[in-house]
Amino acid sequence: MGVGLLLAIELGKINRLEVKREADISYILTDGEQEIFLHKKEAERAYEIGELIDVFLYDDNQARITASTKPPSVSIGETALLNVVSTNYNYGAFLYYGMVKDLLLSIDDLPKSHRLWPKPNDKLFVTMKEKHGRLFAHLLTRQDMRDMYDTDEELLVKEYYDIYHLLYLENGIIGFTENGTEVFIHKNNYRDLPRIGQKLNVRILAKNEYNYTGTLIAQKELMLDKDANIIYQYLLDNDGEMPFTDKSDVDEIYQVFKMSKSAFKRGLGHLKKMDAVELNPNDTKIKKVK
Repeated sequence: MGVGLLLAIELGKINRLEVKREADISYILTDGEQEIFLHKKEAERAYEIGELIDVFLYDDNQARITASTKPPSVSIGETALLNVVSTNYNYGAFLYYGMVKDLLLSIDDLPKSHRLWPKPNDKLFVTMKEKHGRLFAHLLTRQDMRDMYDTDEELLVKEYYDIYHLLYLENGIIGFTENGTEVFIHKNNYRDLPRIGQKLNVRILAKNEYNYTGTLIAQKELMLDKDANIIYQYLLDNDGEMPFTDKSDVDEIYQVFKMSKSAFKRGLGHLKKMDAVELNPNDTKIKKVK
C-alpha cells in the first residue's frame, strides 16, 4: 500500500474506520478502499467485524500508515508543549506525543550549535505537520504563540515563574509559561545562553503592553552599577516610568534618589547602554519589547 494512494483518510488526524477483519496480533481497518493496521496493543478493547471505530493515523518506522485508539497529545492543526525524549545530530529531536513512534523535530528547526539543542525532559511548543506522507513537529513562532495561546494569565512583578525557552533574538531571548504567556529576557539579564526548550525560573521585572520582562539574574547582582540599580528599582516600583531625566533638577534628584546629579546621569547612562530604558525629553521609561 503506497501512501500516495491514500485519498479518503487523513494522516495526523482522527479517522472513523470500519473493522474489516481480525488477525492474531491486529485488526485490519478500512475506509472502503485502503486497509490500515491496528495493533491489538493499540486497541482499547475487542472489536466486532463491521464495527466503526475512531482512530488516530500516523506513520510507523517503516513509513506505513498505522492506527491507534489512544489520543495523541497533538494532531494536525493543533499545538502542544511536548517533552523531548532524545536527540540525534543527523536527524533532530524526538518528542513524545502519546504514540509508539516519537515525533521528529527536524534538524532544520534546531539551532546550528549542538550546545543549544534541547536535552531529554526539556519541553518545546510545537505544532504537527505532514510532509510526503510523514508526520513532523514544527516549532511555533512568536506570532503562532500569540495567535494560538489567548491567555489572560497574570504574572506578578518581583515573583518567580517557570518558563520554557523558545526563541532567540538579537537583544535577548523569549520563553513562555505552560499557559503560553510570553516573557522577554534581555541579554544583560542572563549569564549563559540557554538551550531551546530549557526550563527557566525567571523573576518578573515589568509588565509590558505585549508581554512581560524578566531576569535570570538574582536581584542583588542585576546591575553592576549601584546607582543604575537604584534608578531601575524606582522605575519598577512606579509602573515602569518616572518624570526624571538627565536634565532634572539636582535637588529633586537628591530628594528622590539620595544621589548627586552626576551619579544619577551615570546610572541613567548605564541603563541606556544596557538598552533597558527609553530616555525622553520629559520622562524615562523601561524599554518595552514588542
